[in-house]
Amino acid sequence: MNKSRATKYEFIIHPPKFFKEKFRRAGIRIFNIRRSDFLTLTQYSGSPTSQKLISYFRIFSYFAAILFLFSASIATAAQSRALITWQAQSFAPAEYPGKNLPSPGTNIKLGLEAIKENKLQDLSKINIRWYLDGKLLTQGPGLKETNFTVNKGATYSHFVRAVIMDKQEISGTVDIPIVSPKVIIKTPSPTDTSVPLGKTLFQAIPYFFNVANLGELIFKWSVNNQALEGNNLLELEITPPIPSNHNLNVRVTAQNLKNDLEFGTKEINLNVK
Repeated sequence: MNKSRATKYEFIIHPPKFFKEKFRRAGIRIFNIRRSDFLTLTQYSGSPTSQKLISYFRIFSYFAAILFLFSASIATAAQSRALITWQAQSFAPAEYPGKNLPSPGTNIKLGLEAIKENKLQDLSKINIRWYLDGKLLTQGPGLKETNFTVNKGATYSHFVRAVIMDKQEISGTVDIPIVSPKVIIKTPSPTDTSVPLGKTLFQAIPYFFNVANLGELIFKWSVNNQALEGNNLLELEITPPIPSNHNLNVRVTAQNLKNDLEFGTKEINLNVK
């Protein structure tokens, strides 16, 4: 029989014995490489048997792949999932709807739960290991809660991993971003860049400082580089004669009483009507 140019097909799959025997009878070579069966199928012209077997094997491989993925998804759904929660012990105003973020030096509380089939699992007798940035933080039976102090600068993050040492190890991870403390200035009309003559109230609102309340912060105000007394509130009275469209620069710095290096500054530019 004259051979036409060979076409090579390779499948990284373990074929069943039935197909192995059929391929051998059809003169198709089968060999093992690295513990996986690679099927080298050489298709000859005038050999419909080989063509049919190749077609059958393609169909078999397709459905085998679907069955494998389906089984894997079912197995994954049945496994437990580890969920890590974290809470930064930094300051934010009561009306702030978001999650408090940590700044350098913030204490962070960590919590862990394992969920299987939408139910919380009992971890009281299971050993739990906590890792911070790849290093063991702490471990112990039923240790669902722990804490650590941020020791990196702003713009960095801490990577936390918890491992539940059950019959099958289950782990959860979380990346915690680190920010700088900040302060904003609230004006009577946030969308208006002008202020009228008379009294105007400005409010400094701090975020993510390592304090428990406003009393642990120092507020320093200045208007057009002139220092003024105030706490987180500044009442400014603008009296005539002041030219129309006079520029007004309002600046505030909030600083931690116990840490001179923990501060935030904000300034705004306004026009006097």
